[in-house]
Amino acid sequence: MNLNLTKIMFFIMLMFSTLMSISASNWLSMWMGLELNLFSIIPILNFKSSIYSIEATMKYFLIQAFASILLLIFLINKNFFFLNNSNIMIIMPLLMKLSLMPFPLGLPSMMEGLNGMAGLLMMTGQKISPLIMISYLNTNKNLIFLITLISMNSILGLNQNSMRKILAMSSINNSTGMWLAILLNNKLWSNYFVIYSMLNFLMIKILNNYNINYINQLKFFNLNFFFKLNMMMLIFSIMGLPPMIGFLMKWMLIKNLIYNNMYMIMMMLIMLTILNLFFYIKMSYFMLFNFNLFNKWYLQFKKNNYNFFLFMNFFSLFFSYLIFY
Repeated sequence: MNLNLTKIMFFIMLMFSTLMSISASNWLSMWMGLELNLFSIIPILNFKSSIYSIEATMKYFLIQAFASILLLIFLINKNFFFLNNSNIMIIMPLLMKLSLMPFPLGLPSMMEGLNGMAGLLMMTGQKISPLIMISYLNTNKNLIFLITLISMNSILGLNQNSMRKILAMSSINNSTGMWLAILLNNKLWSNYFVIYSMLNFLMIKILNNYNINYINQLKFFNLNFFFKLNMMMLIFSIMGLPPMIGFLMKWMLIKNLIYNNMYMIMMMLIMLTILNLFFYIKMSYFMLFNFNLFNKWYLQFKKNNYNFFLFMNFFSLFFSYLIFY
């Protein structure tokens, strides 16, 4: 069979399963959508087959299958579990599918074995269905605080040198933010998700183009000035520093948390974000403090495809301020 047709078929199944999960009218149909999603993502993760991708796919399958079995058991006995107002027994398997708890460190080891676009799919597209299913449930503030606390596990990325593991740890942090956003406001979540997906796409695209897998490799790019400029802007944006577009999603979330009097959770989220800044400071260290030698004519004739994204990233906050206020 032609590999391109196979890819197209599995991607169509993936999109269909996500739509099935988020548009279903009962929980069993949502569960079926999640299962179809799992069966269609497994071949996509293995298109470029290697020992590492097979290992990562196996880990992903085992965790997701275990979460699906738990979810089905709890849904069959939902009359008993729905008596509790917090719905923690239904939320737990969905959080396992989001790689939030109780296995938040499964995602970094899986990401290490996958190629760039498969990793992007894991960090973005695979979070849509579980997040929307969680938004249908009543959630206790104590549970939100507990999961925000548990997501502090992402600080274990402080000693990582692998770029993919650092992005996965950042994904755990941002998944907590997206979960809080969808509980507060669906529009807020959609804005957060689009900005987060765009930043991740640009980062993974640059890492793939230059074949960068580890932080130490960044020190070898002394000649490419535009690469450093784009990379620095993206790193600052994912950090959530103003005036980058990444600050916009954090700003909207913090504002909504203040409106809902969730001050303790807001403080936990800010602390988590500040701890995660250290990963990105490590990434920017090699680019900031190395010598950068290039000829002046290099600036005149160098064409770069990312200039538009760089412009949008830097000035987006000013545009959004003019539009929304």
